[in-house]
Amino acid sequence: MDPLTALAALLPLGIEAGKGLIQRFIAPDQVRPITHQDAMEARRLDLDLFQAMQGGEGASYPWVVAVRQLQRPAFAAVVLLVWAYQASAGQMSDTVTNMTAAVGFYLFGDRTLFHMTGRKP
Repeated sequence: MDPLTALAALLPLGIEAGKGLIQRFIAPDQVRPITHQDAMEARRLDLDLFQAMQGGEGASYPWVVAVRQLQRPAFAAVVLLVWAYQASAGQMSDTVTNMTAAVGFYLFGDRTLFHMTGRKP
């Protein structure tokens, strides 16, 4: 595997670790939530941001949301099938390998990152 691809796969985990270290040792006290209500408000804002990135609830038509959500696993399946075909034929392409790494992060890394940071998707 290309070292750049491996670093790109571990980059989100490194960013979260860096944020945690900054919050623990460097961040001033006024940045940290003081009360439970402040912490809950910060979590609500994170959830709102996540929902906005997923398309929100204001889609024009429900079928648009369904088609968009169905395209993700179909695309992942196509990429994995192309990778499997190239691996069996012995003619691996760097582009397909990198796209397969991105699909692997989509399938496993994103959920693992949410689990490690304690957030619910």
